Amino acid sequence: MKKTEKVAKKTPKKTTQASSKKAVPSTNPLDPMQVMQIASSYWQAKVLHTAVRLDVFTLLKDGPLTAIQLANKCKADKRGLEILLVAAVSLGLLNQTGGKYKNNRLSNTFLVKGSKKFQGGIVSMFDSWYDAWGNLFDAVVQGKPVVDKPHDQGAEALRNYIYGMHYRAMGQGDLLSKDIDFSGKKHLLDVAGGPGTFDVKFCQKNKGLSATVLDLPQTLEITTEIVTSFGLESRINRKPGNYLTDSSFGKGYDAVLLSSMFNQESPKVVGKILKKSFNALEPGGLVLVQDQMLNRQKTGPALSALIGVNQLIHTPGGAAYSEKEVSEWMSKTGFKNVRTVPLSEPSPFVVLLGEKPKK
Repeated sequence: MKKTEKVAKKTPKKTTQASSKKAVPSTNPLDPMQVMQIASSYWQAKVLHTAVRLDVFTLLKDGPLTAIQLANKCKADKRGLEILLVAAVSLGLLNQTGGKYKNNRLSNTFLVKGSKKFQGGIVSMFDSWYDAWGNLFDAVVQGKPVVDKPHDQGAEALRNYIYGMHYRAMGQGDLLSKDIDFSGKKHLLDVAGGPGTFDVKFCQKNKGLSATVLDLPQTLEITTEIVTSFGLESRINRKPGNYLTDSSFGKGYDAVLLSSMFNQESPKVVGKILKKSFNALEPGGLVLVQDQMLNRQKTGPALSALIGVNQLIHTPGGAAYSEKEVSEWMSKTGFKNVRTVPLSEPSPFVVLLGEKPKK
């Protein structure tokens, strides 16, 4: 027993010494390039934006071309275009062999018009936000958006954007339908559901489920194309509406999906959306909130924080909210058993589930 007591007395001392060593600040030299990389990160974005605007990737879909050949097709200066192409190669957007440039797997898949996974609409959207982001200083100082209204690039841009969102949602939809149990549910309402991709995945997974996509009429025209391509037009209804101005979302649903919309709105508006969703649900119904939320300490992740900055620039009340904040708003609305659902990798989203109490 005495030996044991002596050992027990020594152990805390060793732990304290180890903790003390860990507390010593690191003497490793700092890398100033970390600051440089952040300060110049928009350089990379503008290379991609410009290449998409010039249709570089689409012009290369039939085979390699020289800088001169591409410049003639783009109606661009040869020197200017070649400098852009070298940068695109360095960023992994193109390959170059023997002085000829060609698409690689990445650009062929996502950046060629007509590709099933074309993301050009989203790239163009970020390009259109560039000038607004240049006024971030004013947005921070004034605390209000620096644009009068969202930039409307017309029907083709909307179509490219919605299809871009669709292809981005395909993988996330697979994870959601795998990790969220909607078995036994009959009617899902997808508020501001855009392409309806998540509804497609949920309906494919749950044969007794039907869905309704609530969105603006011009968006629903594209939604109809997408759900029809999956043969689900009879199970996925399209309901014209505006989640901000509609007094109600209707009745008779046993599940509601609220995806990637809260960070565009103020806490007050979020509360109204949750209340209308609560009222649309039958007793025992589920609400699923999906967004790129901040962690509970509001220290990251970086993408969620930057989405918050974008909402400062573009919206009068939007921000990045934490998982803790959204959970509390759901509980305040009346949802019970509010919980975080862990999703399989590599999902960047936080998903919260809540239940409307049974009578």
